Amino acid sequence: MQDNPLQQLRDVHAPLTPEWWPPAPGWWLLAIAIVATLFFIGRLLWRAHKARRPVRSAQAMIKALRDSHDQGRIDSLQYINESNEVLKRLLVNALGIRHLGATSDEQWLNALDTISNSREFSAGCGKILGTQRFSPRASAEVEAVDRLLQKLLARVHPTRTPLLLAESSND
Repeated sequence: MQDNPLQQLRDVHAPLTPEWWPPAPGWWLLAIAIVATLFFIGRLLWRAHKARRPVRSAQAMIKALRDSHDQGRIDSLQYINESNEVLKRLLVNALGIRHLGATSDEQWLNALDTISNSREFSAGCGKILGTQRFSPRASAEVEAVDRLLQKLLARVHPTRTPLLLAESSND
């Protein structure tokens, strides 16, 4: 006879721990979804960065004009005229707002007011960007105009600005 029948049983072994590789199919799907999402977001960010290149270029050009003015290489009216030209090139050529190409004085200043969401161009110091700059006694507050231009350029958006001006011209 046996003393203890439990001695005939084999020892209990814990089951093997699951390996981390290869992952379950759900993890593969999650990894593919994450990679696709990151690719899509990266592509959107790259397109947005590329679309804002003309605005960044205009900001750099106006900053260079301001530096030239501060160093005495150009006078105030030359700063105003060349800044106005940079704005025209940005809006007409780079952003494709063709109807602004033929505008001047009040229409131009009103368009700039619409973009900046203010009245500083038609009623404030930005009025010098209209036909006032051609007056023999024209003078400009370069610091105030520069701040106004920087504020304007910060509000320019490659897709929203043309739509904003199209809406305002329809009203």
